[in-house]
Amino acid sequence: MKSTSIFFVFLAGGIFLAALAQVPQGTRLSRSSMPSYRHTAEGNKLDFVITGSSVSNLNARTLLVNQFELTSFRNGDPKQTNIIAQAPQCEVDVSNSVASDAGPLQIFTPTTNLFVQGVGFIFTQSNHFLIISNQVETRVVKSLLKSSMLAAPRTNAAAADAGHVLITADHGEFQFDSNVVDYAGNVHMVDPQLDLTSDLLTIRFTTNGVVESILARQNVVLTTTNNGRATGETGFYYVTNGNEEMMQLTTDATWRNGDQSAKAHQFTYDSTRHFLTGVGQVKVRWPGQEPNPSGRAANSDAAQAGTNGFRELFADFATLQFPAGNGPVQSMRARGNVIIINDADQSKAMAEQADYQRTTDRVELTGNPVWWNTNMEVKGELLSAELGAKTYHARTNARFKMRTGAGATNQTAAAAGHSTNQWLFISSDTIEYQTNQAVFFNDVETRLVDNDRLQDKLDCTLLMLDLTNNKVERAFASGNVHGETAPDKAGVIKTINCEQLIASLSVTTGFLKTIDAYTNVVIEEKGKGPGAPRNKLAADTVSAQFSAVTNQIERAVAERHVVLDQIKAGQTTHATARHGLYTAADDQVILTGTPLAHSESYQITDADFMIWQPKSNKFQASGMYKIIPIKPAPGQKPL
Repeated sequence: MKSTSIFFVFLAGGIFLAALAQVPQGTRLSRSSMPSYRHTAEGNKLDFVITGSSVSNLNARTLLVNQFELTSFRNGDPKQTNIIAQAPQCEVDVSNSVASDAGPLQIFTPTTNLFVQGVGFIFTQSNHFLIISNQVETRVVKSLLKSSMLAAPRTNAAAADAGHVLITADHGEFQFDSNVVDYAGNVHMVDPQLDLTSDLLTIRFTTNGVVESILARQNVVLTTTNNGRATGETGFYYVTNGNEEMMQLTTDATWRNGDQSAKAHQFTYDSTRHFLTGVGQVKVRWPGQEPNPSGRAANSDAAQAGTNGFRELFADFATLQFPAGNGPVQSMRARGNVIIINDADQSKAMAEQADYQRTTDRVELTGNPVWWNTNMEVKGELLSAELGAKTYHARTNARFKMRTGAGATNQTAAAAGHSTNQWLFISSDTIEYQTNQAVFFNDVETRLVDNDRLQDKLDCTLLMLDLTNNKVERAFASGNVHGETAPDKAGVIKTINCEQLIASLSVTTGFLKTIDAYTNVVIEEKGKGPGAPRNKLAADTVSAQFSAVTNQIERAVAERHVVLDQIKAGQTTHATARHGLYTAADDQVILTGTPLAHSESYQITDADFMIWQPKSNKFQASGMYKIIPIKPAPGQKPL
């Protein structure tokens, strides 16, 4: 058997109507009271009592009841009043079982945990349908939305203490058989945590009087107490099995709280846990924060866009976490075709998933993530960034790409011999990047590409680049360092191997200024083919200075365990010393500290110092040196 709804008590009015129909026309009765009993297995129990100050028979089919009041009781106990309905007067069409009046109507519980009122009403017994024409107001204690309003125990506590949900509208329709209430025209629902307006609102009750759902339609506007304003074409309120209150907005849903905003095809707001979930073409916009080195939550008043501009997030699905009180979004999680735009550095990022935490202003990207701006691109299996600090991290299979030619933003014209389409490609296990520095860890491979042609390579374990306007100003490499140039026009390749390398470059021209190499340094210059020229320098440390005009070495110093080898025109020259000084202008290398040199025809020893001219392959010795001829091998002609 179907249970009685909140307003179902009106239906019993039919018994009263039938009784009043027996009153002779023109008769006026004074105070009338009529009880009605409900048949149960335990016998008859008092169901309700209908009273009126007077009843008059207006015509053959119409009665007028003054001071109409209906009181229903819980469990047949006259001391437990359930629902009371009151109207100053009520006209009754006896033949059609219709009750109506142009005046006010009130329906309420003794503790007013439920209260309904309006002006102008009509009740039809045949379909159990009540219409309140004007100024409809419904007030219910919020806690009763999740439990039966009829079965709730009576309490002496003031209803206001529990917090009310208030609904007002121009018009209301109460369908008792289907437990549905419809409101229309300037609908306004006020809740302790939210404020909702719409053109239409439908409330569905379960059979025991619990609110099952609330559906708002047309021009829905939802304003939460602390977390902004949301709009949509429809709004749907419901309570989950976990007792969580949810409000769903659909069709071009929007949300705004100060300078934060979001759009989606659908929003679902969880007022219990303070979540806003967007589905379908989600867009979130929020202001950038100034860097917060302390790591503590930023002051909401200070979270202005300022010089850091705004951020925008696009995704298929996103969840925003609000604080319990007033304040900005605390965190976000987005999935599906995620795009993030950051005004602070004019950068963009793409991934399948993004997680953002406001306390650290940090975002993590997974699922083929990539970050880029006009001059740079970073990839990895995991990308993360402190957006306000403009610091970016890449983990596992990290890839870095940076434009170094004059085509880059804020760059001057390219220097002679340098292209405007020059890019630096670096791969490593891990990348740490911020505006003026990039650091690469483990299995570092660096490639300089000019107009799609490989120019230089550098491999190492650790690489640190100091940057100015997207150009390398200083490079530090360590751990099995190997550098190699592309072949020049003559096919000559230059290589360097060492344990540590420091290079300084001009940010204006991109030319090398200095190089310092440490530990087991080996520098080679070699051409193609077995008989091609070859030069080799080995030492513990090597320092070199370069011409600002030609980018060629002007001066170089080698220290400790210096070894020089040259193969030129079929002749081999070998020299060793503790120190070596090369000057390009003089085309000479000064060797000191027990210098030793030999060619295929002679050997020089015991000199105080030696001077070697690489181009002419001539030696000069100073001091008590010795020149020892070397006997040619059998079949070899002496020089």
